[in-house]
Amino acid sequence: MIPLVEESKDLFENTGVYESCYFGCGRTTKFWHWRTNQPICKECAKTHKVSEVKKSHPKYKPKTKKEYMSV
Repeated sequence: MIPLVEESKDLFENTGVYESCYFGCGRTTKFWHWRTNQPICKECAKTHKVSEVKKSHPKYKPKTKKEYMSV
């Protein structure tokens, strides 16, 4: 299972949209895998592994979960 964090309500209010799931299932989601900065729905998180997810950008340096959640 892929661990996820929930997108902040402020971010959604600013953008007005949720992202499409990284795995192409067709769902939109407010959840993210913070280590790769990729949107992943809860259903796909249950059936996939972290090793299947590539970073959103090769130079992306992930924050710790605590840092990510404090924003």
